[in-house]
Amino acid sequence: MRKNNFDITVKSLSKHKNKLIWINKIKEIIQNIMDTDYSENKAYKIIHQLKNRWYLVNLKKSIFLVKDPDKEYAEDQLLESYYREILKKHCKDFTNGKRYIWWLKALELNLTNFDIPEEILVVNENKQANETIIFTKQIILKTYESDKKSLFNIFNKFTKKIYIWKNVFPIANIELAMIESLYNTSIINKWYVEEIIKKILRKQKKTIDYNIFETVLKNNKHHSSINRLYRLSLWIDPEISNKLKNLIKKYSYFIN
Repeated sequence: MRKNNFDITVKSLSKHKNKLIWINKIKEIIQNIMDTDYSENKAYKIIHQLKNRWYLVNLKKSIFLVKDPDKEYAEDQLLESYYREILKKHCKDFTNGKRYIWWLKALELNLTNFDIPEEILVVNENKQANETIIFTKQIILKTYESDKKSLFNIFNKFTKKIYIWKNVFPIANIELAMIESLYNTSIINKWYVEEIIKKILRKQKKTIDYNIFETVLKNNKHHSSINRLYRLSLWIDPEISNKLKNLIKKYSYFIN
């Protein structure tokens, strides 16, 4: 590997400083510099040297940040600056563009809590997997089915789009987020989820759309969640609890 190739690569990468760059783009830059002398092995040697000299920071397997080698970044800074951009790109690449954030994070986002979670759950049409977004942050991709029939398009109607800085994300709306968060809640999260939902029931009881709960139950989903929501509502407001009770009687069943 000639030193000149490294120096030219550094100069070319400077155009991308403080931006994310994918490994294929780096290899393309190196290939244009090396021309007929290029090989994958030589490209990886240059990339390794770029990392060792702090021109590149590896955020995940194929994604890097181009940086000034004299500038240091704390992990929290990198997460806050680039997590959402990588998350959006990951979802776009692996879910055919159709997806929404569900469960606890959707509940928090409805209340403008933009904190970065350890794991984020995303519903989509065709993929189930646990994958890494950046550092140790995970994404859990899941599908929605009942009797081997996809319910994604039905549930996707009950979503909305929000802006988090410059990125747009589809999320479950407040009603769907509540019942999804009450599904299979861990012991660690149970109290936290229930306190958020009680807060929502108190503040938004006049705007709750019970048609969403009805549609969910008609598609044979989240019977246990509706029961949990009903039990929580008994502490909040008799009007809410009566409406939920009637829905359970008509479209579901009571669970002790």
